[in-house]
Amino acid sequence: MDDLISNAEYHVFAPCGAGGRTAVVRETSFLVIGNGEACALGRTGPALGKSGSWTVDDGHRPVDAGTYELDWGRDSGLLRISGTSTDPVVHGGSADIDCGW
Repeated sequence: MDDLISNAEYHVFAPCGAGGRTAVVRETSFLVIGNGEACALGRTGPALGKSGSWTVDDGHRPVDAGTYELDWGRDSGLLRISGTSTDPVVHGGSADIDCGW
């Protein structure tokens, strides 16, 4: 139900890291606050629990807007979320994408 109220959008990242792992992000926006959370995703499905979350001012959706960086290492990735000068990240802003396998 929350997905309908907050107009949730899901994004699966490409390119993938080693072994076909990637990340999926859920971004929501309600009134003047934007929220997001990232989860690792491997060949067999999602990892348990979220990898990180963030809150952004003015309902900004950083992944949808392209204001992020995702760097893959050998066993994991680091997702860095950026706001804009008028829509800053107010909480969180990075996620360690560790698939655990």
